[in-house]
Amino acid sequence: MDPCSSPAPEKKNWADLGDGPAGLISDCVLAYDVADYIRFRAVCGSWRRCSAAPPLDGRLDRRFHPRRWIMLREPLDAPPVRRRFLNSSTGECVQVDIPELHDHNVLAPTAEGLLVLLHARKHVRLLNPLTGQLLQLPALTTLLPAMYHHRLAVHNTHFGTDFAAWGSGVADDDSTFVLCFYRLHILGVAKLGDQSWTLLKFRDPMRTAPLMFAGHFYCVTVDGVMVLAETSPPRLELAAGRHMPVSVEMDSTHLVDNGGQLMLVHRRFSQLGRSYDLYWVDLDTKALLPVNSLGGGRALFMGMYCSISVPVEVFPSGSISSDTIYLSFDVDERADTEAYHLVDRSTTPAASYNMDGLGAYTFDAETNAVLTA
Repeated sequence: MDPCSSPAPEKKNWADLGDGPAGLISDCVLAYDVADYIRFRAVCGSWRRCSAAPPLDGRLDRRFHPRRWIMLREPLDAPPVRRRFLNSSTGECVQVDIPELHDHNVLAPTAEGLLVLLHARKHVRLLNPLTGQLLQLPALTTLLPAMYHHRLAVHNTHFGTDFAAWGSGVADDDSTFVLCFYRLHILGVAKLGDQSWTLLKFRDPMRTAPLMFAGHFYCVTVDGVMVLAETSPPRLELAAGRHMPVSVEMDSTHLVDNGGQLMLVHRRFSQLGRSYDLYWVDLDTKALLPVNSLGGGRALFMGMYCSISVPVEVFPSGSISSDTIYLSFDVDERADTEAYHLVDRSTTPAASYNMDGLGAYTFDAETNAVLTA
């Protein structure tokens, strides 16, 4: 053997990694993303034994929520139970077969990446599309006043819009679910195991969708930004007062989770056309503070019923710009304007729309799902 030559490196069998180190790695992976955690557990039996299995019982465990994953609308020729999910932090897409879609309606995705499903126009269920956990919630008929029961009929052609559950999600106690039918001015609150919903009606909503942010339900009314207080019974309280004039008929307001900051976009109409004012919702002072930047190299995709903030850096170079609002096709002015640039208040005409970039993503007004053009 040549004394100057180096011995061949010894091959490592990663399956023999001890439970301690493998367990620490699994905890770190789960803290970042449940999809990577599922992949980690699929590597070998020894790694599965040292990592906790996703819950399949009646518990809500926030660690296993597919946060950051957004459901995309499938092309017409896709299998009826297959959906793609986009990771808004990394740009990764995965395909998932969801057998429940054979006999369930999708009411909405939630901020936690869960799906609100309805079976037989009555039974409300909560599905984790990546782990398969399916949770039973109280029947919809225990929430809706009798005057609305006829809208659950199979022949109701407006079912998808009447019962689009924008803003629904899991409260921060991990045992309470908030179900919102914004068009009907109805809000339901229930804990897992409850037999019925607690009904809350709200008045004078602005033209916008509500939002679950940091485990709390927020919406905008004529009074301002409101938050659902965890009282008995629950009630809406003022989270931030509205100081700017807003036309209920012509304007709209849009709440968005901007990388952990609650923001509001005021889409307003003037003689010069549409413009967009951005506000930071300061929950400590209960004030709306005007800003002209999303901060941190982020862009905003805005629809009438859903808005999402994304980091520019994880998507193809040049496909989107920071501090820019990209408009969904359900926004009236989208026919003329592709994007609005917050810093200098300029616009990009729709004629220059880039079908190869992220600009091809928009939102489904009925299902609150992200779709591709």
